[in-house]
Formats: sequence, C-alpha cells, structure tokens
Amino acid sequence: MNILITGGYGFIGSFIAERFYKENHSIYIIDNLSTGKKENVKFKHKFLIANIEDERCEAFFKSHNIDVVIHCAAQTYVKRSIEEPIKDTSSNIMGLVNILHLSKQYNVKKFVFCSSAAIYGDNQSLPLTEDLEGDPISPYGINKWTGELYCNKWDELYGVSTLIFRFSNVYGPRQHVSEESSVITYFTKQILAGQPITVHGDGEQTRDFIYVGDVAEAIYRGVISELSGVYNLSTGLEVTINQLIEEFSQHSEIKGIEHIDARPGDIRRSTLDNSKLKKDLDWVPKYYLAEGLTKVIDFYQAQPAQSIEATKGKEKKKANQKIPFLSFIENLILFAIFCVASYFITPYVDTVDLWLIYILLSAILFEKTQIIFSVIFAIAVHVYLMASQGKIWTSIFVDNSLLATFTIYLLVGLIVSYKLERGRIEFEFTKDELASTQNKYEFLSTIHKDTLQVKEELKEQILRTEDSIGTIFQAIKELDKLEPEALFNGAIHVLEKTLKSKRFAIYFVNSNGYMRLAVKSSDPSFQPSASLKREKNDLIDKAILHQEIYYNRSLEIDAPLFVSPIVQNEQTIAVIICYEVEFQRLNLSYQNLVEVVSRLITSSLARANEYIHEINHERYMEGTNALKPVYFQRILENKYETMDELGIPFVMLEVQTIDYSAENLQKISALLRINDHLGFSEQDKLFILLSNTDVQDAKFVIERFKLQGIKVIVHDKEEQILHVN
Repeated sequence: MNILITGGYGFIGSFIAERFYKENHSIYIIDNLSTGKKENVKFKHKFLIANIEDERCEAFFKSHNIDVVIHCAAQTYVKRSIEEPIKDTSSNIMGLVNILHLSKQYNVKKFVFCSSAAIYGDNQSLPLTEDLEGDPISPYGINKWTGELYCNKWDELYGVSTLIFRFSNVYGPRQHVSEESSVITYFTKQILAGQPITVHGDGEQTRDFIYVGDVAEAIYRGVISELSGVYNLSTGLEVTINQLIEEFSQHSEIKGIEHIDARPGDIRRSTLDNSKLKKDLDWVPKYYLAEGLTKVIDFYQAQPAQSIEATKGKEKKKANQKIPFLSFIENLILFAIFCVASYFITPYVDTVDLWLIYILLSAILFEKTQIIFSVIFAIAVHVYLMASQGKIWTSIFVDNSLLATFTIYLLVGLIVSYKLERGRIEFEFTKDELASTQNKYEFLSTIHKDTLQVKEELKEQILRTEDSIGTIFQAIKELDKLEPEALFNGAIHVLEKTLKSKRFAIYFVNSNGYMRLAVKSSDPSFQPSASLKREKNDLIDKAILHQEIYYNRSLEIDAPLFVSPIVQNEQTIAVIICYEVEFQRLNLSYQNLVEVVSRLITSSLARANEYIHEINHERYMEGTNALKPVYFQRILENKYETMDELGIPFVMLEVQTIDYSAENLQKISALLRINDHLGFSEQDKLFILLSNTDVQDAKFVIERFKLQGIKVIVHDKEEQILHVN
C-alpha cells in the first residue's frame, strides 16, 4: 500500500514510517521540519517539505495514489497552544481539515488520526475509558477533541474510514529535546549533562508512559486489520514521577533532585484504559518502562550531536543573550590590542594609519552600532596624541584635520559595514532561493518517476488484463491475516483466484517422512489423501530438499503439476501442491505468477508466525502449549469455517482428566500432531482439536491418550457428548 504520514520526519511519525517500510509498503511524507529531521527516515521514500495547510499538498496527493493517511503532524506543545492559540488552531484544525478534504477528494481508503489524552482534561475517573466525555483544559486539547469530531463526520458524510488513537505519554529515541519535551526525554538530557533533575511539584503526580515502538506497532496492526473508531493507546499503568526517577537511577547516576513549583494547568494523575484496544486488535505493549528507558539513554548517549549537544547549544545561546554588551566588550578588547600595537609600531612605521585598519576590522567583525563607538575610540586616540604634543584642548575640537579624519573614519566604517551586510542578505536570499529550487526539482522529479512507473503498470495491465494488478490485489487481501489457521484458508482462495485452478492442497512437512493435509480446495470432487509419504526423488521430495518450485514437465500420470515449498528459517515447513491446470495456461508467464503467489504466501506466513511468537505470553497458559480461551475460540471458529468452505473435517475432544498442571498439559501436547491444538474454553474446560480428522480416526487418538492415563471423549458439534469405547 501507499502510506502517507504527515509529520513523518518527527519523533512518532518516523517510527511509524519505519514499521510500514519493513512490511514493504511505499512511504510518503509531508513535513515542515519544525521539529522533525530528515535524517530520522533513512530508507527510500517520497516527501514534500510543507505545512499541512499548504496548497502544495493537493499536488502531492494528485501525483501519488495514496491508500492510507496517518496524520501525525500537529502543534503538540500545550504551553504554546495557551500562549498562541491561533497558531495552534491553524495547524491542528485547518491543517487537519485540509488533509481530510484531500483524502476524500483523492479516494483515500483509511485515515488514522493521532489524538491525545489531553481531550480528557483533568478527569480523575481513572483509568480513563473511551466513552468518557471530553473536557479539555487547553487549546491543544480542545483542538484535538475537535479534530476527532471532524474525523467522525468525514466517515459519516464521505465514507472515509477513520481510526482515532488517543495517545498517553509517548517516549522514546529521536524525540525533540527541549523544556517542552516529554519528562523522560528531558530527564535523560539532564542526567547525561551531569545536571540535577528538575521536578515540578512533589513528584507524586502520575503519568501513563508508552514506548514509541509500541505505538507504531499498534497503528500498523490497526491499519492492516481494518480497525475503525476511537481507541486509547497506552500501557494502562500509572507511574509516579518519583518512581520514574527511581527507575532512572538503575541505569545512570543522578546528581541530585531539585523540586520547584508545580506548573499551572498540570493534571495530578493520568492513566488510560487500553482494554478495548487489546480486545479488538489483539495487541499488547511489548516494552516495559525499564526496557524503554534503556533504549532512550543508549540513543542519546550514542548521538550527542542530535540531542544533548543541541540542547547545550541552546543554553549557550541563552547565556550569550544575558550579556547585552558582549559586542561592545569585544570591541574594547580589539581597541586595546591596537593601542598596544600602535605603541610598538608607530616609532618605526608612520606611513600606515593603524586606526583606519581598526575601523575596517570593526566593520567586518561587529554590527553597525559598533562602528560609531569604533570611530569615537579612534578619534579619542588622535585627541590624546594632539594634547600630549602640547596643543590646547579648546583648539583641538576646532581643528579641521581632526574633523576630516573623523568624517573619513565614519564613512569608511559605514560603507564597509553596509556592503558586508548587503552581501550577507544577498547570500541568505540566494540560499533560500536555492533551497526552494531544489524542493521544486525534487518534487517534479518525483512526479516524473511516478508517471513512468504508472505508465509501466498500465502497460503490463494492457498486456495481461486477466491477471491485472487489481485482480491480484483483491485476491491477496485474503493473506492479510495474522492467525496461521485463517491464513491457510485464505491461501487456498488466493491460489484458486490467481492461478485459475480448483485442485490445490497444502501439506505440513514432518520429519518422520509423512506429510499431513492442512487445507485443500473447496471442490467436493477433489479429495486428496489426508496424509502423504515422501518418496525419494519424486517431485515433492525434490521441492522439499532443494527448496525450489518443481514442475511436472514430463506430464507424468498421477503426479502433481507443480510443487512449491513454504520455507521458514531455512526449513521447509509445508508444500503447496497443484494437481490440475488448463493446458493452455502452462507458459512462462504462469510460472512467474506461481512464484509470485508462493512468495506472498510464504511472506504472510512468516509475518503470522512472528506475530504468534510476539504474543506467546498472551496466547498460551504460562509454561504450556495450551491456548487461552479467547485464542482457542478463534482457532475453533477457523476450523468451522474451513469445514464449511473447504470441506475439511475436524474432531473436538474434551479432556476428562482434571489435572491441569503444567507437567500434565505438556504431556498432552507431546501426543498431538503439529496441526492439532490444545486449549481451554470460556468454561475452563480443556479441549483438543484434531485437524483433518473424523470420529473413526479419533478413536486411535483416544486410545493413545488412554494408554497414558488420560481420559478424553468426543465433543459433538451440537454440544452433545458421545462416549467412544
């Protein structure tokens, strides 16, 4: 998909861009670089440097076929929104409406809005749930709440599917370091700079800190799962500032703590309820606070130029501003140097006017206001010399030569200063013009490349309309699933739609030489064997061993037409077998399509397995392979769907043995095949799902459990219990 991220060079936006890029999506960014940095996004992408309310955004939408917009761009500082509410509204409302309007106009399929916990205000009904009424206490919160209303109305009026995430306190690497940054980033800056930590108030105020990587993961899953509505995005954990400092002390030495007055408008306690998101998206925060702090500290230690040093530079600038006469002092120092130089040089060289050189240097080094002082200093020297030669003071001030010298010094200083200032202005103007021209060039170059790409795509569609991009895209949406069971069902549909056959089967590969049927085409007349034995050097064996697609080029009878391996971690875990295709389709183009679809299925399965691995602690009972009720129910629903759509049977066994210890559950798991499942129902009963099995086959399994002292019975689909002797 083409993913547009407004504010994509910023702290949160860059992590979101990185997450989608890892999944091979095309990334587009609109950012004005007010807080973001282009170096935050180091991979290939297309961009527009502009404000989100800028009219150039329309040309960007028009030039690219955007599928999803993730709107991160915003003025995010609460204090600034109070001081400059008009600017806050311009960005957070006018900018949002502009991007929403363009999304509707150019047929964007999904719009994700990054909202904030600020919409709740100082509501102490903790934890805060999505159904609570908004009560913001700052223009920033008001505009975020208004932004949510706009998103909901765009969904109702124009059909732009919107997903709203209300962030708690997001922290992590790449965050802009300033006094307005998150407390974690600011504490990190103070600790690494060897400064005491500054705490507003007593430190017992609480916040809900969530790592930016967890935010990016939730948004990614929300987009690919077609989620919509309003969701809190948080850890659901309430952490005091004092507890945060204690956690920091485990990572770095703290030089001290300074308590100052609490900031007006700061809320006392805050935590968001994330149970709705966990349930609907099957998402949980991955990073604990300790892990997140480690990543933040490591990042800023490794990149001082981008974080701590930048802040030191600002502090140095502020320190300089505290010395209003710094240029004057520097001018005095220069004057003193020339006084010393004239004392030693004048007795030997009297043809050079040192004070004219002093005036020229002052014009070059200092601003125009110092020229007057420099001229006065130089004339003062001349007056002193004339007085020391015995001239009367009153005659000195009517001396025409002194007046002429003063005039020459002043004119030289002003003319040189004016020319240098004009040169600097012209140089800055030229730099701005160059930057503007470069932006225009990059924008036009991007349009040119996109036009060529679209041309090539249209050319391919014309040459092969039956297998057009649109047809394939609609088919592979079946692979956009995170549950392996559901993914195999989708894989069969993809194979049938794209490869135009009703004779596909996917088998699991076992180390014992036998393969177990996982799923097959829905055609009732197609009944492949429930298990297959690998025969040495046959088509299936070659595909498994060499991990390549093998074709039945000699058209051997009773042999499959082709076998494609599914490889994970360099191991062949399953094979796709095709038994029949129309003869006229057997060409090079078809073989290319087979390879593309096989790769898509393999890639989707890898993503699903990675997802299962990441949520193992949520999916299974601790220390066992027994599924928790909610995940067992999903597997069961997939089994019923597979049986209804593809005609693949399964048997559900109820474990009568009440011993649910981890040891006994592991014992039961060891007796199951790779595609069988063990799990608990909502009533805390233990069940076994035997894949691709009927009741007669289940008798052998029941007998196997009986020999191990475990009693199981068949659970009927109409909720009746049938005892099998």
